[in-house]
Amino acid sequence: MKDEDKLIEQYGKKQPFTMPEGYLEQLHEQLMNNLPETQPIATTEAKVTLMTRIKPLLYMAAMFVGIIFMVQGIMYVQQSHLKSDNIAAAEELYEPEVDDFMASSLYSEYALYSYLTSTDYD
Repeated sequence: MKDEDKLIEQYGKKQPFTMPEGYLEQLHEQLMNNLPETQPIATTEAKVTLMTRIKPLLYMAAMFVGIIFMVQGIMYVQQSHLKSDNIAAAEELYEPEVDDFMASSLYSEYALYSYLTSTDYD
């Protein structure tokens, strides 16, 4: 606070900059006089066509169709992967142990193969 008091004592509280009398009242008029004379440009409103209205809906529909195709592609890949796993598992069954089991079991080969190939496990 001492520095501030010294400054006030030395320079006082008078503002160093002043605004001329009536400056703000004449400012608008002076600005308008300095602007060049131009004619207002007539603007035409853009016509809203049917395509302009439908375009967002078409984009949204295309997005959903793309999502559906992606999901179908993913499901196809998973199903083909599962089928290849089933084929690999079925190939592992043809070993001598299976032949020995079939020889000693009460089931016929046809019954066992139909059970392994059926998808209904109820």
